[in-house]
Amino acid sequence: MQKTYKATYLYVIKTSAMFAAMITAFLAFNFGMMMLNVVIPTWVFIVVNIILSLFALLFLFMQLTAKAPVFVFHDTGFKYKRKTIEFSEVANFKKASGGSEPELVFKNGKEYPLELSWFLKKDRKEIEAILEERING
Repeated sequence: MQKTYKATYLYVIKTSAMFAAMITAFLAFNFGMMMLNVVIPTWVFIVVNIILSLFALLFLFMQLTAKAPVFVFHDTGFKYKRKTIEFSEVANFKKASGGSEPELVFKNGKEYPLELSWFLKKDRKEIEAILEERING
């Protein structure tokens, strides 16, 4: 059994909005620094601008290379984002309640939240039902 669930287009809108917010913040900071250029030395402006440019490029690179949440179920486990999880590794599945995200509890005690809010409601219910059935039995 192989079944795939993909995130809605809201994920793309979120990523685009984060791009726009990052570029706007960078430009606003540069404008403020140019206004303060009379008070602060030019070399401080250049160093801060280079550091912020590197952080902005790193952030944008991370956003471009990040994958949208995708669930792919197979017989022995599932793949979520870039992580393959076997059903045998998971001790418990906590369903979402009150607006929280569902979580997987592994046998070593670690908890791993699943971002199901990016999926359609119908798909979220199916994913939770499959995980509940396979893990909690």
